[in-house]
Amino acid sequence: MRAFEALARLGSLTDAADYLSLTRSAISHQLRLLESQLNIQLYERRGRGVILTPAGQLYAGEVREVLHNLERIHANLPGQEYNGHLHICMPPGFAASVVSRHINDFYRAYPTIRLHLSTNREDETINQPNFDLFVVFSDGVYNDQHVELLAQPMYHPVCSPRLLNELNITHPRDLDNATLLHLHDSHDWQLWLAGCAGKNKIKVDSGLYFSNILLVLQAALSGQGVAIGDDVVCGDSLRQGQLVRPFSEKISSDRAYYLVTPQSRLEDPNVQAFSDWIKKLLEGLLGTAAVSG
Repeated sequence: MRAFEALARLGSLTDAADYLSLTRSAISHQLRLLESQLNIQLYERRGRGVILTPAGQLYAGEVREVLHNLERIHANLPGQEYNGHLHICMPPGFAASVVSRHINDFYRAYPTIRLHLSTNREDETINQPNFDLFVVFSDGVYNDQHVELLAQPMYHPVCSPRLLNELNITHPRDLDNATLLHLHDSHDWQLWLAGCAGKNKIKVDSGLYFSNILLVLQAALSGQGVAIGDDVVCGDSLRQGQLVRPFSEKISSDRAYYLVTPQSRLEDPNVQAFSDWIKKLLEGLLGTAAVSG
């Protein structure tokens, strides 16, 4: 069952074998045995990967729930409070700029939890059975889920110190001499300008557009232009002097970072451990006021 769950989630015999620290032939043998016992075909090979049959998709959801329940039962046994796998999905910028920079602290505190971090796309929903916990950047409205506010970020322009000095940026109107860096569209720049510098006529639609916040931040760090950042994702880079704020004006984002937990995972000790850790981390980085909103 664990072999099939890994295959269903990863879509590859090789990846499933690596995940379970088994050989590819061992995984294939276990899957053949499972199909033989069930007398149904669970998956089909497609190129280098596999796809689940309709029966396999149905069985995968049931298997996943069974394994989660077994892990939760095992975690609650005496002396086994924190154990098993924990799968968390979060935005790439939050994962790279916040969690990944401090994640070894969590590992030292909970070395028996096998933590798996994944990043999501904006068009993905939180209703993905592969995960126990989600960090999202949104309006925080989710039905039938437990939602907690993690941080209400503040928007402000950011750039490298070198670019700031080269262009002598001292006023919002000086942005016309800089390359603006955008995530998807000009929404964030328009929001900041409307809140802080609306009287300044700036070509807000000019510049470069990226599909991923990590590309935006790397371009800003490399001195390629000025981006709209926030004190969550850009916090460490600002504290280390890798990025600077050209202006003091900042505004509240129209979205926030939330911790979203499926109701079935609320009592899971591993989920509770990470939830407590990430909230304390952000309190330390941003201060209690920023986290509580």
